[in-house]
Amino acid sequence: MKKNDLAPPWQVKSVTKAIHILSCFTPDTPELSLADISKKLGLPKSTVLNLLRTLEYYGYIIRTAPSMNYRLGYSIMQLNYCTQMSMPVLRFTLPFLEDLQLKTGKTIYLTTHVNGRVLYLDVFHQNRRMYSYSISGKTLPMHCTGCGKAMLAFLPPEEIEHILNTEGLPASTPNTITDRNTLYQQLEEIRARGYSIDYEEETLGVRCVAAPIRNAQGYPTAAISISGAVLSMQEDQFFQYADFLTNACRALSSNANEFPAGQMLLLKQLKESSEEE
Repeated sequence: MKKNDLAPPWQVKSVTKAIHILSCFTPDTPELSLADISKKLGLPKSTVLNLLRTLEYYGYIIRTAPSMNYRLGYSIMQLNYCTQMSMPVLRFTLPFLEDLQLKTGKTIYLTTHVNGRVLYLDVFHQNRRMYSYSISGKTLPMHCTGCGKAMLAFLPPEEIEHILNTEGLPASTPNTITDRNTLYQQLEEIRARGYSIDYEEETLGVRCVAAPIRNAQGYPTAAISISGAVLSMQEDQFFQYADFLTNACRALSSNANEFPAGQMLLLKQLKESSEEE
């Protein structure tokens, strides 16, 4: 859900309310009561109940027993599958992710950016037996992740400013960069060397090296990272890992505009072009 946006005049209010209901559910609050949702949105219970019943009928919301609270429904999972199938670029990147995992023995993440946040698209874990869940759809701030900083560094200055003004610099760990000047300095270093490093800035005990996938104009539409525990990610390995990453990202650059951020950029450019005519 977009922040700080004024509702356009063409917006259908009932649809907007339904979307707001779906957006109430998060990894931290996967189950909510009618009262919870009504309070969160500041809407009457009767209004929320009718919307919930409609969403439940179509499978986008389900009730849980014995509490009879609400959770996101299985239709959401079906849509997520359809979303992934609509992006052929994800299947194209799989061999590159698998190759990086085999070369390094580490966890490999593929990301893009949407609405100023890192959006995780896929992952190859170093031990697939230990990790069976999908990370697809997870979002995080850009300033505290390796992939996020790798993309942020190559965005236009006005886009960086907009993201920081909207998202801020919240701390995920004591190592998270929360000062703008410090972040700007690090982004400059990332631009100079071509890759970023996350020193336990999003998760304590985890380091990563990341590089952006950029289109022909240099705009970053995706990023790949190599991630692992601090003891297994020594600084003398970073240069070699960065070399692996930049080679993979360079090979994928011809498909850069097929990632979500690339598609959003093309649509924006088309809209601006049509308005000028």
